[in-house]
Amino acid sequence: MGKLIKYELKGNYKIFSALCIIASILNIVSLTRLEKWGSGPVTGCMSMVTMSLFIISLVIIINSFKNELYEDRGYLTFTLPISGNKILASKLICALVWFSLTSIVSFIFFKILIGTKGADIVRVIISLNLKSLIIFAIAGIIINTITLLLMIYFSIALTKVARRGKKVSGILAFVVFIALSFLIYYISFKLSNIFPQQMHIALNLNNYLGGNGSINNMAIKVTDANLTINIASAIYQIFVYIGLFIGTGYLMEKKINI
Repeated sequence: MGKLIKYELKGNYKIFSALCIIASILNIVSLTRLEKWGSGPVTGCMSMVTMSLFIISLVIIINSFKNELYEDRGYLTFTLPISGNKILASKLICALVWFSLTSIVSFIFFKILIGTKGADIVRVIISLNLKSLIIFAIAGIIINTITLLLMIYFSIALTKVARRGKKVSGILAFVVFIALSFLIYYISFKLSNIFPQQMHIALNLNNYLGGNGSINNMAIKVTDANLTINIASAIYQIFVYIGLFIGTGYLMEKKINI
């Protein structure tokens, strides 16, 4: 699996490096206009850069997986003596690496924006609460990225098995993804209402974003102060995503013909 990860990272590092450089340049340009435009417009511009960076990264990652199933590069991957679960795991690990990189770039510039207010940018960078930054970023990346990608990958793999042609496969995969997302989160919502028991873990991140930022995916809510877990919903989602992982790996290994 290590070779697959290395191959995947090597194949995409140039485009992700370019994306991060472009995003950094755009954020720096936005920060230079802080005195003239004010914090509102600059925050809006940086938010647009961050959203664009995330969307482009997600599209690249999804296409990388889809190409394994529909393009010639899949012949090499699926002829290797490696299980479908390991192929899928390598894809998820690489996706986490890329989203970690892009998220850190975005968080750093937003921290600079919040802390600057006319101060020297170098001093602000040095004073960053890196521990809080890393904890908050890792929590968001792992929880949201893995769950989102597992649903997307399963939808693509299931569509490939059900319909071998590439035409309209993207639309069908999208429909499967929407239906799957609705079903998973509806059941999770019902469970959280029926079994409201929660577990709270103090984080004390000291508002490193300068506000009440939070991550919430129904089962788990992360704020600057606490990690709140709905026990029933969390257990349900763990089993669901383990099932999606195993199911996607099985489809890739046993049911998909390139």
